[in-house]
Amino acid sequence: MIMKTMEYTDKKILVVGLGYRTGLASGNFLAGKGALVTVTDTKSREDLAPVIAKLDPSVKVVAGNQEPSLLDDGYELIVLSPGVPQRIPLIREAQKRGIPVISEIELAYRHARGNIIAITGTDGKSTTTALTGHILKELGFDARIGGNIGIPFITLVNDMTDNTISVIELSSFQLETVAAFRPDAAAILNVTPDHLDRYDSIDDYYSAKLRIAMNQDKNDTFLYYLDDAVMAKGFGRIHAKKMSFSYNNKKADAYCDRDYVYIRYADNLIQCLDTTRLQILGQHNVLNVMAAILLVLAVLGRRAVKPDFNAIAHACYSFAGLSHRMEKLGEYAGRTFINDSKATTVGALEMALRSFPSNVVLILGGRTKGDDYSRLTASMKGRVKSLILIGESSQSFSEIFRDFNPVTADSLDEAVITAMKTGGKGDTILLSPACASFDMFTSYEDRGDSFRRSFEKLQKGELSWT
Repeated sequence: MIMKTMEYTDKKILVVGLGYRTGLASGNFLAGKGALVTVTDTKSREDLAPVIAKLDPSVKVVAGNQEPSLLDDGYELIVLSPGVPQRIPLIREAQKRGIPVISEIELAYRHARGNIIAITGTDGKSTTTALTGHILKELGFDARIGGNIGIPFITLVNDMTDNTISVIELSSFQLETVAAFRPDAAAILNVTPDHLDRYDSIDDYYSAKLRIAMNQDKNDTFLYYLDDAVMAKGFGRIHAKKMSFSYNNKKADAYCDRDYVYIRYADNLIQCLDTTRLQILGQHNVLNVMAAILLVLAVLGRRAVKPDFNAIAHACYSFAGLSHRMEKLGEYAGRTFINDSKATTVGALEMALRSFPSNVVLILGGRTKGDDYSRLTASMKGRVKSLILIGESSQSFSEIFRDFNPVTADSLDEAVITAMKTGGKGDTILLSPACASFDMFTSYEDRGDSFRRSFEKLQKGELSWT
């Protein structure tokens, strides 16, 4: 059963997982449509109090309990927050009983209007989502960004029109429970090992990503990274028109050659932009730019709009990037400080290191995510001048990276002081942890902000390093 748009009045709906974003937004949206909504979370009512205060008063809250017996109340639909895995007993029992389990993304899709661009991948999702939306806005379109970037898709739907273009970042977690979701243009930017604490294998993880395109047909566009070895495994499941991007493979629909991005369009090869004029740093961001341009072209084609490549290039040049993603904090004593706290995977750090041929003082570590971190040694060799380890992974990383003579720091203040002492003029001091932040910080943003504060204290003379 797929509940049709607006048929929620007096329907009993359970939202599983209450947080400031997805659970809260889903509960309030459904309550606003007349549904009888209950939200449930394993946290206590006391812990949930700040979120409960923002809920529609009609929403019932079940705190500290996600037992299957909750289903005895006769729910007709379950909306599952992305942080809650399907394997919990409550969801397994719902599936046995034939109760539909969908994501907030699926819920929003059933009410969305206009065109949808959907973006997933291990790394680069947020930057590509923000850049795609930025280009479309600069071209004069009614573009909205949402999804995993921090703005629930469901919060965008009420004021959409047929002219709206939604640019949605999607995690594998969000894609696990889509059903009818069908974007006009979809992208998988890359696939490297991640969330292996939730998935049985990288193939299982990739299968979740592939759900982004499972309902697409030949009228839609599917975009992929041509050089990704994992990607081709799933092409048998893709029915959309395929487009590709690559850093230097000229067989792709977008590629880079001698600092210029070239785009294949209408049987022509267009020299689209000069990468040296981009504000965002790194080869991986050049790939993100290519992906964003191709996604824009796909939707313009859907609307029979001829692209203005000069305007597209200038939109890319004006994009300042997102915080915590190869963000240049500034220079001090001849050293350049880069905040790449969002790099929570091996692949993200590998991409970052490609941007620096040598003289990197790397700050690495945090909570590991089940990957093989020894894979990093090849990318670090010849580039990393000195290595500073932080977080709960320090002990294991000290052994894995012993050839780099690592030094351990108990805080980012200490890491910055150590980086200044071990580095020299012309070096890049790079925070690119390749790990989750939850051992020392509340989020990657908290970690990046802490690194920024350490840099600012250094500038003010509040951190002594000499």
